[in-house]
Amino acid sequence: MCRRLNDYLSGERHALSVVRIPSPEEESRRSVTRQRDQLRRELRRIQAMGHSLLLTQEMSVTGRWWAGKKWVQIQQMPAWVLRQLSAWKDILELIEAKARAVEAELEAAAPERLLVGEGKLSHELLSREMIDPRRFKNPRQVGNYFGLCPSESSSGESRRLGSITKHGNPRLRQLMVEMAWRMVAYQPRYRAVEKWGAILRDKAQSGGARKKAIVALARRLAVDLWRIATERITAQELGFTVTTA
Repeated sequence: MCRRLNDYLSGERHALSVVRIPSPEEESRRSVTRQRDQLRRELRRIQAMGHSLLLTQEMSVTGRWWAGKKWVQIQQMPAWVLRQLSAWKDILELIEAKARAVEAELEAAAPERLLVGEGKLSHELLSREMIDPRRFKNPRQVGNYFGLCPSESSSGESRRLGSITKHGNPRLRQLMVEMAWRMVAYQPRYRAVEKWGAILRDKAQSGGARKKAIVALARRLAVDLWRIATERITAQELGFTVTTA
């Protein structure tokens, strides 16, 4: 029990050791990614409201119910349902347009040379949210900041690793898991994909095994991107393929 408490406090100290107040310029850059997240979150919220209303009328529609053939299909609904959906549709179109404009701004700021599969938007979301990779002194600090370090339960000589602590930045944690799946698809020679890719590609594997593998890959990817950003290693040495300018 004492060991577990000490490990928890140690993790908290690691997280606190990388806390850094951003400069006005850094905060301005990061605010764009935060605005994008807020817009997408609001989009999903109102989208779900429309789905729920349609389900009360025994119509199940997935995805963007306010656009294209799905919206045409919805015209069979009663007039009062259409009035509510039309009001939400107007709001959704405005939010969607703004979100796309913000994403276009972020992508325009990304460098030309990226890892294959990384994506300009993901690169900017990561770099602006992380702020300055040089503030991290070791891989453990990186893992803690991303919330991708496993919890630990130890007693005597036994040591058991559990689920991730989730103490870190939830935006970065979600982003790294998404990027990890793209690395499986686009970076077969990346060392971490060579280690965990077979489990992740095998649909016969249990959900628990694949979840542990993708979290392990996401953590390794976060650390390796930090190592590249701080010039500790090159992308090529890790087996990455880089896009040409």
